[in-house]
Amino acid sequence: MDAPTDVSPLRPNPATRWVLVGVLVLAVVMAFAVRELLADRVVQSRSVAMIRAGAFAQALEEADLRLSRQPDDPRLVEVAVLAARSHVDRMLEQKTPVADVAEWLDGQLSRRAYLRPALARRLAELQSEAAAVGAGGKN
Repeated sequence: MDAPTDVSPLRPNPATRWVLVGVLVLAVVMAFAVRELLADRVVQSRSVAMIRAGAFAQALEEADLRLSRQPDDPRLVEVAVLAARSHVDRMLEQKTPVADVAEWLDGQLSRRAYLRPALARRLAELQSEAAAVGAGGKN
Protein backbone atom coordinates (compact mmCIF):
# COMPACT_ATOMS: atom_id res chain seq x y z
CA MET A 1 0.00 0.00 0.00
CA ASP A 2 1.20 3.51 -0.79
CA ALA A 3 2.31 5.75 2.00
CA PRO A 4 0.16 8.86 2.48
CA THR A 5 1.76 12.10 1.35
CA ASP A 6 1.62 15.53 2.98
CA VAL A 7 0.80 17.37 -0.22
CA SER A 8 -2.77 17.16 -1.41
CA PRO A 9 -3.20 17.03 -5.19
CA LEU A 10 -5.59 20.00 -4.95
CA ARG A 11 -3.17 22.20 -3.05
CA PRO A 12 0.01 23.39 -4.84
CA ASN A 13 3.25 23.26 -2.98
CA PRO A 14 4.77 26.56 -1.72
CA ALA A 15 7.41 26.74 -4.49
CA THR A 16 4.73 26.65 -7.17
CA ARG A 17 2.77 29.34 -5.38
CA TRP A 18 5.84 31.65 -5.31
CA VAL A 19 6.52 31.03 -8.99
CA LEU A 20 2.92 32.01 -9.80
CA VAL A 21 3.17 35.16 -7.67
CA GLY A 22 6.43 36.07 -9.41
CA VAL A 23 4.89 35.59 -12.85
CA LEU A 24 1.91 37.75 -11.90
CA VAL A 25 4.13 40.54 -10.54
CA LEU A 26 6.24 40.42 -13.70
CA ALA A 27 3.11 40.63 -15.85
CA VAL A 28 1.90 43.71 -13.97
CA VAL A 29 5.29 45.42 -14.28
CA MET A 30 5.42 44.67 -18.00
CA ALA A 31 1.88 45.97 -18.49
CA PHE A 32 2.82 49.32 -16.93
CA ALA A 33 6.01 49.53 -19.00
CA VAL A 34 4.12 48.83 -22.22
CA ARG A 35 1.46 51.37 -21.25
CA GLU A 36 4.11 54.09 -20.79
CA LEU A 37 5.75 53.19 -24.10
CA LEU A 38 2.40 53.30 -25.89
CA ALA A 39 1.57 56.66 -24.29
CA ASP A 40 4.88 58.05 -25.59
CA ARG A 41 4.16 56.76 -29.09
CA VAL A 42 0.63 58.22 -29.04
CA VAL A 43 2.02 61.63 -28.11
CA GLN A 44 4.69 61.29 -30.78
CA SER A 45 2.09 60.40 -33.42
CA ARG A 46 -0.18 63.27 -32.38
CA SER A 47 2.71 65.72 -32.48
CA VAL A 48 3.81 64.54 -35.93
CA ALA A 49 0.24 64.93 -37.18
CA MET A 50 0.18 68.49 -35.81
CA ILE A 51 3.47 69.24 -37.56
CA ARG A 52 2.07 67.95 -40.84
CA ALA A 53 -0.97 70.18 -40.32
CA GLY A 54 1.30 73.18 -39.74
CA ALA A 55 0.48 73.51 -36.04
CA PHE A 56 4.13 73.69 -35.00
CA ALA A 57 3.73 75.51 -31.69
CA GLN A 58 0.97 73.11 -30.60
CA ALA A 59 3.10 70.12 -31.60
CA LEU A 60 5.95 71.49 -29.50
CA GLU A 61 3.64 71.95 -26.50
CA GLU A 62 2.26 68.42 -26.90
CA ALA A 63 5.71 66.83 -27.03
CA ASP A 64 6.96 69.03 -24.21
CA LEU A 65 4.16 67.95 -21.91
CA ARG A 66 5.29 64.34 -22.18
CA LEU A 67 8.98 65.25 -22.09
CA SER A 68 8.47 67.10 -18.82
CA ARG A 69 7.68 63.71 -17.28
CA GLN A 70 10.11 61.63 -19.33
CA PRO A 71 12.89 63.86 -20.69
CA ASP A 72 15.08 61.08 -22.07
CA ASP A 73 12.84 59.89 -24.93
CA PRO A 74 14.93 60.57 -28.06
CA ARG A 75 11.96 60.20 -30.42
CA LEU A 76 9.94 62.83 -28.60
CA VAL A 77 12.97 65.13 -28.42
CA GLU A 78 13.37 64.73 -32.18
CA VAL A 79 9.71 65.65 -32.73
CA ALA A 80 10.02 68.67 -30.42
CA VAL A 81 13.14 69.87 -32.26
CA LEU A 82 11.38 69.49 -35.61
CA ALA A 83 8.38 71.42 -34.32
CA ALA A 84 10.52 74.27 -32.96
CA ARG A 85 12.67 74.44 -36.10
CA SER A 86 9.56 74.44 -38.30
CA HIS A 87 7.97 77.19 -36.19
CA VAL A 88 11.09 79.34 -36.60
CA ASP A 89 11.02 78.79 -40.37
CA ARG A 90 7.34 79.67 -40.52
CA MET A 91 7.85 82.90 -38.56
CA LEU A 92 10.66 83.90 -40.92
CA GLU A 93 8.51 83.07 -43.98
CA GLN A 94 5.79 85.29 -42.54
CA LYS A 95 8.32 88.14 -42.32
CA THR A 96 8.37 88.21 -38.53
CA PRO A 97 11.31 90.44 -37.52
CA VAL A 98 14.42 88.33 -37.01
CA ALA A 99 14.93 89.82 -33.54
CA ASP A 100 11.47 88.57 -32.52
CA VAL A 101 12.18 85.10 -33.93
CA ALA A 102 15.50 85.00 -32.06
CA GLU A 103 13.77 86.10 -28.88
CA TRP A 104 11.13 83.37 -29.25
CA LEU A 105 13.77 80.70 -29.87
CA ASP A 106 15.90 81.93 -26.97
CA GLY A 107 12.88 81.61 -24.68
CA GLN A 108 12.23 78.09 -25.91
CA LEU A 109 15.83 77.04 -25.32
CA SER A 110 15.69 78.53 -21.83
CA ARG A 111 12.46 76.69 -20.97
CA ARG A 112 13.26 73.47 -22.81
CA ALA A 113 16.91 72.53 -22.32
CA TYR A 114 16.55 69.41 -24.50
CA LEU A 115 16.21 71.73 -27.54
CA ARG A 116 19.54 73.46 -26.91
CA PRO A 117 21.92 70.88 -28.50
CA ALA A 118 19.99 70.91 -31.78
CA LEU A 119 19.02 74.58 -31.98
CA ALA A 120 21.72 76.63 -30.21
CA ARG A 121 23.58 77.22 -33.47
CA ARG A 122 20.36 78.39 -35.16
CA LEU A 123 19.75 80.81 -32.29
CA ALA A 124 23.28 82.22 -32.68
CA GLU A 125 22.65 82.72 -36.42
CA LEU A 126 19.36 84.50 -35.75
CA GLN A 127 20.90 86.72 -33.06
CA SER A 128 23.77 87.60 -35.38
CA GLU A 129 21.37 88.42 -38.20
CA ALA A 130 19.19 90.49 -35.85
CA ALA A 131 22.26 92.43 -34.70
CA ALA A 132 23.27 93.07 -38.32
CA VAL A 133 19.75 94.26 -39.17
CA GLY A 134 19.72 96.47 -36.08
CA ALA A 135 23.14 97.94 -36.87
CA GLY A 136 22.08 98.62 -40.46
CA GLY A 137 18.94 100.42 -39.32
CA LYS A 138 16.73 98.03 -41.28
CA ASN A 139 13.85 95.89 -40.07
